[in-house]
Amino acid sequence: MNETGFTLLSPVDSLPLSCLITEPDDKPKGIVLLMHSIMEYKDRFLPLMRRFNEIGFVCGILDQRGYGKSVKSPDDYGYTYGAGAKGVIRDMEAFRDELLRRYPTLKLYLYGHSMGALIALCCAKRWGTGVSGVILSALPAYNGAIGAGKQYLKLKRTFKGERFRDKSVSKLMFDNYSAKFKGEASPFSWLNSDPQKVKEYEEDPLCGGLCTVDGYMSLLDLMSEAYDKKGWEKVSGMLPVFIAAGGDDPCADGEKGASEGERFLKERGLARAEHKTYEGLRHELHNEPAAPEVIHDYTNRLTAWL
Repeated sequence: MNETGFTLLSPVDSLPLSCLITEPDDKPKGIVLLMHSIMEYKDRFLPLMRRFNEIGFVCGILDQRGYGKSVKSPDDYGYTYGAGAKGVIRDMEAFRDELLRRYPTLKLYLYGHSMGALIALCCAKRWGTGVSGVILSALPAYNGAIGAGKQYLKLKRTFKGERFRDKSVSKLMFDNYSAKFKGEASPFSWLNSDPQKVKEYEEDPLCGGLCTVDGYMSLLDLMSEAYDKKGWEKVSGMLPVFIAAGGDDPCADGEKGASEGERFLKERGLARAEHKTYEGLRHELHNEPAAPEVIHDYTNRLTAWL
């Protein structure tokens, strides 16, 4: 397998975006564009990308603005440079265009994890028939408090600035997740049932931490658009979508959240939407001890969708 790293200048503001492509040894069958979550970066998905490579898919991923190496300074972690959700999506479109330029005859598939799943839905709405299948890992369940959250963030932005890092916002967003596992040592225990994986996340300087007001606003805007009932006209009713959720994932809300996500998509006309809940698993399905079962389901679907 071949790995190629390069920098792509954002069409929004020329921010250098760190990109990575991995290729299979044999002739590729399709492209998987992967999208990571909040408070992490692209390299964490290399094992999954290599698994997709093994079944014949080219994989591409970028550090989204404000994460990994797509920052002007380490102090900018969790800051979208004012571009917000629209800028994140526009960056993804530019990366998609680069992938299709390099592999013009291949079909495009999307994989998004957590916030990345919201981005994948936003992109699928915009790109319509240009997408041949979507895998949504740990799709965040819709939160009816989005409106109130946005108003709070707007006030913080007005009085503190968009770069302000507010512990209270982080508590409002994530404390309910960790509360489910309050008997465990780490506030990040909701991410993984394996304490060692949680420890690795905590010790990684590019994971966790506080986002800026700007970064949190981007997350809420992505959720608003992903769950907006309007704008699905370009999407084929035959687009296959697979929602994967951990049964103990408080962010995706387990079986309840996954089934509601499937119903939402079917109500938008996507008849081939489906979901599966993995009992005992938490948020980072691809990093769980039982990840081989999950990834097997992913690869089976990608192969079937060709």
